[in-house]
Amino acid sequence: MEDFEIDYNKAVDAGRRNLKATKLLSNWCLHAEFARMGGRGMIEATTGLPIGHMGVRCKFSKANSMFTWLLEDAAYGFYLANCKGCDKRVAVGLPNIMEFIGPREQEAERRAIQSQEELERRKQEQSERKKVRAELRNDLSLEEGFVLDLIDELDSDEISHTDPRLEQLANLAPESFGRKVIDYLLPAATCENRPYSVHAAKALFRAKVELNEKLAIAVRLIQNYAESKDVVDFVVLESANLDCDSLATVLRRFVSLANPLPPGMRIGAEEREYDRGPIQALFEARPADVCNNIATFITSGNLAEFEAATEMIIGIGSDELFQKHARSLIGKLMRRKRLLPQERRDSSILYYLRMAASEALERLPEQTDAIIQSFLRDNEDIGKGEAYRTYRSVLQHKYGETAKIGNPQKIAFRRLLWAAVDTPESPTSEAAQFFRHTWDEFEQLAAENLDELIGAAATLSAKYERLEEQSTLEIPDTVLAMMERRNQRSSIDTLQGALISWAALGAKAKGKQGVGDFLDLYRRMPEGQTQMRGNMIVHVSKLLSGIESLSPVLSDWYRALMDESALVRASAAKAWEDVPSALEINFPDLFFEAFAVLLTDRYVIVHQWAVRALRRNFFPNDKRSMLAVPLRNLIHHYSKDGEREQFLVDCIDVFALLCLTKEQIKGNYGAYFSNLLVRLEGDALYSAVRDLNQHLGEAPGFLKVILKAWRDDYVRSISIDDCISAILRAPLEQLRECTEEIIAAFRAITPIEPEDIVEALVLIFSLSRATRFATARDCAQALLAGIPTEDRTQMWRLQLTLVDVAVAIENAVANREDSAELIALWSRTEAELETEIEERARIRNFPPHVLIPD
Repeated sequence: MEDFEIDYNKAVDAGRRNLKATKLLSNWCLHAEFARMGGRGMIEATTGLPIGHMGVRCKFSKANSMFTWLLEDAAYGFYLANCKGCDKRVAVGLPNIMEFIGPREQEAERRAIQSQEELERRKQEQSERKKVRAELRNDLSLEEGFVLDLIDELDSDEISHTDPRLEQLANLAPESFGRKVIDYLLPAATCENRPYSVHAAKALFRAKVELNEKLAIAVRLIQNYAESKDVVDFVVLESANLDCDSLATVLRRFVSLANPLPPGMRIGAEEREYDRGPIQALFEARPADVCNNIATFITSGNLAEFEAATEMIIGIGSDELFQKHARSLIGKLMRRKRLLPQERRDSSILYYLRMAASEALERLPEQTDAIIQSFLRDNEDIGKGEAYRTYRSVLQHKYGETAKIGNPQKIAFRRLLWAAVDTPESPTSEAAQFFRHTWDEFEQLAAENLDELIGAAATLSAKYERLEEQSTLEIPDTVLAMMERRNQRSSIDTLQGALISWAALGAKAKGKQGVGDFLDLYRRMPEGQTQMRGNMIVHVSKLLSGIESLSPVLSDWYRALMDESALVRASAAKAWEDVPSALEINFPDLFFEAFAVLLTDRYVIVHQWAVRALRRNFFPNDKRSMLAVPLRNLIHHYSKDGEREQFLVDCIDVFALLCLTKEQIKGNYGAYFSNLLVRLEGDALYSAVRDLNQHLGEAPGFLKVILKAWRDDYVRSISIDDCISAILRAPLEQLRECTEEIIAAFRAITPIEPEDIVEALVLIFSLSRATRFATARDCAQALLAGIPTEDRTQMWRLQLTLVDVAVAIENAVANREDSAELIALWSRTEAELETEIEERARIRNFPPHVLIPD
């Protein structure tokens, strides 16, 4: 959130420009339509400004504009593609879009004139060079003349710089490159910018030239990103002969070979390999000069040079350089709010400073840690964030690979642990984020820091209790203050649970002794510390590693299921989620009976957490009968409650999945559930469709639930994909029973918007599948009639005509009527649709001027 103010101001500025552009667009033409992508953000809701991706449409154009962040860009593209020269424009008033299109057209015209002048100048220079080469031919042999003939072809802007012909000629016929040819090509190959400069440099590098000339040519190739392995090896070999300027040039280019680009500067998925060998070899050959370059760049005050020095230090990877410059690099990074105020969080210099800080911590853990801690005394939030990001970076690892555990990782783990405890109210901090999830790869660190993890969790308990006391003694001034305090408690509780999860991971890694220590600590905790006890027992199942680990765990777990505290009982039920499936059959019946009793608990939190644990981890098949009666009672109770409809859906889900057969679902139970679910509204109705769609799809009356959700505004605001899939899979009998509901769903989406056409087609298909052909055709014709007869809607009309004809053919076949005329109409419409598709394929969907100026 550190760049929030900048991003906010940019969004507001874009909104103001878009608001003005919409007014100008409405004055431009009566037919011009403003369009935008769906969704509204918080800034737009607060300011009322149009902020988002927008575009322009017209009923006389098949090609819409591209949706852009600034409406001006979309309007300009639409104007060039459609409005310029249009005879159907109906002007509305002034001012209009020419207010911003006029200057753009003038600028485009100026660039075109400038480009033409530049082109003519280059052609004149090429013509003069060709005359010089013609005169030079008189003094050359026939073979050397071939070189100039090839240069005549390469001296053109249309030739690719990768054209290999001149280099191949140097390899096959080196005698063609005599001294006079070399003298002619050498300036272009070393200092001049000619279309054939790179070609000449590649060829002369293969020719017989002087050593100093070859070195200058190699430097030019490296400077122009046209280096090869031979060129790099030659420069490294002759690095002692490089002057200061050439050394600086080569250093910067070798850095790009060694270090990856920042993510914001990469295009697509980058797969290239990086090689630190050249820059390291150059450092070994001329260490003093390279160190002087780095020192000069770091102290110059120029950010570009400081960034280059940082990249050099990373690429060279020398402990000596990191030891010498670590304080400068880390200081610049952690004090960037003052030293680099203009740099955004994703800038390239910050990317390389973070990389350098991370590598310094890997190479010199104690020294780097001391430097970071010294800068942390500034107590500045951005600096703290960068410090914790650096610690976290050495704990990153690729999924599936063995994590590296060394001194840097041990230091980072402890620093992050106590940093998270210091600011538990900030759940988005780098320190807290690391501990949100346990990583099995770091079980060694968790085992070594088991006592620290438990101590940190206990510290959080004290903070939680102080916050509880404060909330009891003080009355919040505002609703926001009350929400803030509640969020703080939630953050502390979540972090405490995460730390105990890490402690459980470490205890499991230590074996029997670690498990014993964890459980012994749990037993010694005061009864009043329910928050800590609940967070410990909820992770007790993570201590299980085999059958032998069940015995020490089950006794405490069973007592927790029967505990006086509702929170502890609920936590004990939730612990069932993480039980390994291979161990479930080894649990005694007494445990399952105690768990089933929780479904009858008088506290809502207990039976809710128990049901949700069962959703994530099922009981063994032979133990599920224990759940039937309490689950049925919960369903009966919450069906009358009217307040916790979401939990009612969870209960039905678990009961249907664990306690019913397919035949029972197709019978009275399924009808009973459908009658309950059809009463739901909003979020509960959406959850019912999303969660119960798979195993209640064939329940009698469930299609009515689906069709009600289809018409529900809340469900439609999220997604009706599950409704569509359920209707497409619905049994034929249910479709026939729900014809009226399908028609009601169709009427609910009329008049049809473009984004609703797929939904309408699904409903028409359902009516046709239910053999209600006449009704399906009425809907298809109503759908077709609702689409205006315009050029831009021609494809939709043709596609819907095919749907209408298809339903008519099905109806004719069902009634044994003649369908020859309908089949002929199908063929004609299909041919028209193919023609329309071909025509639209020629329309450009991505105007080039959006990214590249005209």
